[in-house]
Amino acid sequence: MNRKERMRIYPRNKPRVFITMGDPSGIGPEVIMKSVASPAVNGLAVFVIVADTGVMERASRPAYAGKFKVHPLRKADSRSLKRINSEISPEGGIIHIVDPGPSLKDVKPGRPTDEGSGKALECLAAAVGLMRHPPEDMPGAMVTAPVSKEGIARICPGFTGHTEYLHEAGPAKPVTMVMIGETLCVVPVTRHIPLKDVASRLTADLLAETLVQVSENRLLICGKKDAIIGVCALNPHCGEGGSIGREEIDIIVPAIEKARDSCGGIKGPISADVIFYKAMKKEIDIVVSMYHDQCLAPFKMVDFNRGVNMTLGLGYVRTSPGHGTAFDIAGKGIADPGSMERAIEVAVRAATQA
Repeated sequence: MNRKERMRIYPRNKPRVFITMGDPSGIGPEVIMKSVASPAVNGLAVFVIVADTGVMERASRPAYAGKFKVHPLRKADSRSLKRINSEISPEGGIIHIVDPGPSLKDVKPGRPTDEGSGKALECLAAAVGLMRHPPEDMPGAMVTAPVSKEGIARICPGFTGHTEYLHEAGPAKPVTMVMIGETLCVVPVTRHIPLKDVASRLTADLLAETLVQVSENRLLICGKKDAIIGVCALNPHCGEGGSIGREEIDIIVPAIEKARDSCGGIKGPISADVIFYKAMKKEIDIVVSMYHDQCLAPFKMVDFNRGVNMTLGLGYVRTSPGHGTAFDIAGKGIADPGSMERAIEVAVRAATQA
């Protein structure tokens, strides 16, 4: 039985998946078109790519000619998003493109520009707007191709990534970044901040809120209602009883105890040099770590090409491939679409479970 059959997607519950272009000079357009043409993905959803029309049409030729029809919709603005949603056809074999315009003039693969970064941000904003105007009785999800954080920050100071942007554009409640792989599932409590700031940003309330949110979404994250959540220590050897750091005593243990009041199946703190070994042995299903690279380094070592980034707490499903823009290989036709394919599959599964 193939993956599509296992997911049991039928016309009555086929979701609408909005895919943002990402940086037009990166591998986003390539892996998007490879993914929607893949037998494992094609037909799982009604696909709407929020992108520059010219960039996506070039990315779709000539390799995917005949596999589907590219249907550009009218230019998108804040007043037309609801109308555009009503014009998207559920008919199979069509890839819709919503272009927030104006058209890009001088964008080439591997050569990022401020113009391209600006268009990537416009596409993200348009996708958020489209998610706010869903058709009745039709599940939906957003999949975001990688952007250049540095590039967008030049034109939008303070931009640090998709997760933070979507949080600011959405609900006031906390959001959580989850990385879902075929081998590991990991969650960083703090995300895109300097390493020197981790200890000062880490609080018992933040960790407890993260643990509760992860606990409530165990089934969505790893397919197990009774998944075991392991909490990683911040300091080596869990701080050696406070002699090399008190964060475990003052922050992590109190947060675990608070979360356990409403959630079971939480273990920790466990030293970082042990917890991923336990996760690889399947003694732990989800690792909650204290900072980005603490969990992303081992995650990408084993799940780089099939890793998926999911954001919890937005009120809608959002996933992303686990890699970046890869400007160095953009335009060469060699980008691996595996992570994007799986991001779409996870989004479809999550949307139809919601």
